[in-house]
Amino acid sequence: MTTTILLGSVVLLLAVHTGGGASSEPGRDAARMLDPAGPVLTLTPPRGQPGDRIRYYATNLSTCGGPWAVEFGDRVLGETRQVGSVADFRAAVPNRGSRGFQVAGLRCLPIPSMVVQTAFEVLPVTPSSEPTITWTLPPPPELPTRTTRPTPTPTTTLTDPDDAEP
Repeated sequence: MTTTILLGSVVLLLAVHTGGGASSEPGRDAARMLDPAGPVLTLTPPRGQPGDRIRYYATNLSTCGGPWAVEFGDRVLGETRQVGSVADFRAAVPNRGSRGFQVAGLRCLPIPSMVVQTAFEVLPVTPSSEPTITWTLPPPPELPTRTTRPTPTPTTTLTDPDDAEP
């Protein structure tokens, strides 16, 4: 596993060697190969689709003296403040942007050259493998219809005077 951290004008390449390969220093374990004093940014999960929730968690940060800008690719997702040497921020993978690997990081706003970064893999959007449940609602009940009574029309009946009763 390799992580690149840019702090000011210094680039720190951290490598962890696991498995049974040759090492330049026998007996040196992987934990000692990491610089424990350097800042580390972890994104959880390390890959996801647009809209997925992610967590930025940085440790061993130098004192910034102000807020950290939370960056994803060429976007600023917000700001966070550090507590001690730790910063924590929750966001969502932006819906617009390139697929593949994107640089995610924290940048100290008062000292823009102070940056800690890592890579995040943006996966293509795929349909959910879970079945979709669609609820079909019954039609609304019919409202009673208003019946109109025929309007009586005045009629005039003429009677013949011979037909009249006495």
